[in-house]
Amino acid sequence: MGEFQAINTIKLDNVFQFCDHLDSEPLSLSSSALKVVTDFTRRLPQVIMKDVDVEHALFMMVNGHVRSKLVIDHDDTFLGVVTAKDLTGRKVLATAQKRNVSRDDITVEDVMTKRSELQAMPYKLVETAKIGDVLETLRELGQQHVLLVGDKGALRGMISAADIARALHMPVNILEHARSFKAIFEIIHDHDEIDTF
Repeated sequence: MGEFQAINTIKLDNVFQFCDHLDSEPLSLSSSALKVVTDFTRRLPQVIMKDVDVEHALFMMVNGHVRSKLVIDHDDTFLGVVTAKDLTGRKVLATAQKRNVSRDDITVEDVMTKRSELQAMPYKLVETAKIGDVLETLRELGQQHVLLVGDKGALRGMISAADIARALHMPVNILEHARSFKAIFEIIHDHDEIDTF
């Protein structure tokens, strides 16, 4: 046997109710934004190397139950963010076609959102903000995630629309904002594909 052992389980025949929530308050849009922060001082960020191919990156995300990862190089320098949508969408095929290479030759770096294209919020402002403020910021940015920067200019954390939706037990819809004609085309085309199912 290894270092770990399975824990004995019990049948739920006589269990009909949930426990009382003594130390947890129901969250709302007016709750502190800190309640939905993934704080990198308490939990290591989800990172991926820039040269991982898109198939392996997607496999890692699916098996890690995450929708995005921070992209780094071999010196642990932050380069950008890659999402599951980046790895499965039109971006991969368009990049492969443009470079005249196989889909298997496309890496995370090829499809990520570069650091220069991302927005961040100062962690100090998040300390006094409400979840609704962050949600409004995400909607204004047209992004599913916003990074948080600490006092010393280093990445301190992240807040995602998915984390807010889970915390509030409600759907959260963030519409993408196009910043170029190409982006407008991609957004329209992606929505057309979604509508046909």
